[in-house]
Amino acid sequence: LCEEARSTEGGAAVCSIAQELFPKGFSCAGTPRAVNALKDAAEKAGALQVKVQGEHAVHTSLMAAAAAEFGEALDNTLPSMKPPRCAVYMNVTGSQIRAGTSPQDIVNLLKKQLTSPVIWDSSVRAIIKEGVTEFYEVGPMKQLKAMMKRIDAKVWNTTYNVEV
Repeated sequence: LCEEARSTEGGAAVCSIAQELFPKGFSCAGTPRAVNALKDAAEKAGALQVKVQGEHAVHTSLMAAAAAEFGEALDNTLPSMKPPRCAVYMNVTGSQIRAGTSPQDIVNLLKKQLTSPVIWDSSVRAIIKEGVTEFYEVGPMKQLKAMMKRIDAKVWNTTYNVEV
């Protein structure tokens, strides 16, 4: 549907998946006209859709300038970075990086995060595959628990919310 929205708007239109949240659950972002075209196409296709107001099209090509600035800041920080001492899951790839991974490799992945979609579904599945069976969400919302029900029903039962 994003391709359709881009093609109807033409030129500099941007419409892309910004987050892969759970099976058949996505967040999309882009230029205003393309996002409105996506909303219309989703309605016609019978998809459940909600337009969320945001100030920036995060995780799309529209963040390239901010990503360049962020990349410079990361490069400046690189000399003081140390390899992680435990596994870290990167939402930009949806997979694990191991303890001891080079900080340069991590910086390269972080530089992509502002212009690439969040691969949340795959990240959580990779964590579960490694044997994690409990998840804790800290904060007033229960979005993690709601998404977990769609990602893995067994783990949904052991996903807890901690109010702060």
